[in-house]
Amino acid sequence: MSFFKKKIKRFPLGIWIALIALVLIFLAWLMQSYSLLDWEGAIELGVQDESFNGNAAEQALADVERGIAIADIIWVLPLTIIAFIGLLKKRFIGFAAALMVFAICVYFPLFYVFRDSMNPEIKLAAILLWAVPSILAIIGLWANRMYFERR
Repeated sequence: MSFFKKKIKRFPLGIWIALIALVLIFLAWLMQSYSLLDWEGAIELGVQDESFNGNAAEQALADVERGIAIADIIWVLPLTIIAFIGLLKKRFIGFAAALMVFAICVYFPLFYVFRDSMNPEIKLAAILLWAVPSILAIIGLWANRMYFERR
């Protein structure tokens, strides 16, 4: 744990890892936002699987995916912003919000990994870009939990 406590300029390494992970996670939520603006374009990019132009089953699954995307934008995107700002300001709310975001970002790549329909490259990207950094960030934040003021 002392590895994550090494101070690099303003923050310990574990907090830097968390901030970098939050930037990567923010990119995921931007992709979800893009999905809501241009669903078929998101399918072409490979970030969504089910089409509203397909058969009835595909359309139903696309509705479920759209609901998940809307929930991400309403709940997790603002939580990610709160986490980032809170960590920069060394506030406990940033610590708590970041842990919530990282828990979600370990869950959703695992959800993709166990889906047969998901593109294998997207599965790997989700694990490498969000799950692994989130696990490291959780460890880094926990190692530096006393760093945050409770207000």
